[in-house]
Amino acid sequence: MSDASTHVLHDLLTHRTVAALATLHDGRPFASMIAFAAHVAAGRLRLITHVSGLSAHTRDMLAAPEVCLLITAADAPDVMPQALPRVSIPAVAEFIPPEHPDHATLKAAYLGKFPQAADFFLLGDFSLVALEPTSARLIAGFARAQTLSAESLAAAIVK
Repeated sequence: MSDASTHVLHDLLTHRTVAALATLHDGRPFASMIAFAAHVAAGRLRLITHVSGLSAHTRDMLAAPEVCLLITAADAPDVMPQALPRVSIPAVAEFIPPEHPDHATLKAAYLGKFPQAADFFLLGDFSLVALEPTSARLIAGFARAQTLSAESLAAAIVK
């Protein structure tokens, strides 16, 4: 991956705050928006979100943990939408209960990006979820597409 592509990917994963989350809902595709934070430890990237049990996407992830995230760059007035940088990330969702050995670390990563969400951790219907990428498709700009491994994603965060 070029330095320019690594930079684009790093910005998408660390500076963007929301992603489109695709799940299966009653056997049909369903998309929603989630807040996320990236966490890398021992070369392993996990995208962390905190979701309510009242949300359809939470029930969907419990029923079928295979999901996909789409993270896009912000609109720019001089850039055609098709040329906006974006990354599509197939992942597996793992619910992280409070007694899980990684819970405190992943919670800290999420709250480091979203400190205003601290009160949501006091609500009993919210769950911390780690989305572990299996690969990615990066579009770094018009005609600049490439498929990446999960390891390449993690490396872009710690660049």
